[in-house]
Amino acid sequence: MAGSPSPRLRVSLWPQSYAVARLRTIPAGLSPATDGPPVALIVGAGEVSLLAPEELVDSLTVEVEHASRGWRAITLDTVLPLETLGVMATVGRALADVGVPVMVLSSHDTDHFLVPGHVLGRALAALGQTRLERLLAAR
Repeated sequence: MAGSPSPRLRVSLWPQSYAVARLRTIPAGLSPATDGPPVALIVGAGEVSLLAPEELVDSLTVEVEHASRGWRAITLDTVLPLETLGVMATVGRALADVGVPVMVLSSHDTDHFLVPGHVLGRALAALGQTRLERLLAAR
C-alpha cells in the first residue's frame, strides 16, 4: 500500500521591501517586534549588518554606511528541525537555475530567503516547482 502523499510546503511572501545594510555601529534601542517581519542583525568579523524592512533601515540613517534596497522576503511555512538536510541546497539550486541571487536568514525554527524584488516572480515560480515537501517526508 502506498503511503499518503507528503503535505505541500508553502512559502509566504512578506509585503515589505527589504534592505541589506552595512552599519557603522550596533544601533542602540533596536527592538523589532517578535510577531513582525523577520529582521537579522549580524555582528562579527569587523562588520555590523542589518537585514530588515526598508522602513526600519531608513529610521537608522546615522548608523547606515551602505544599503542595498528592493529585496523581498520569502518564508517557509513550517518549522524544520535543525538537523533537516537539504533545505538551503534545494532552495539555492532552484533559484540559481533561474538566475536569482538569494540571501538566507535562518532562525531556530524558520528559514527566510531574501531575493531581489525585480526577479521576485521568477523566484516564486522556481520555488513553486521545487519539491521541498520531500524534506518533510524525510524527517
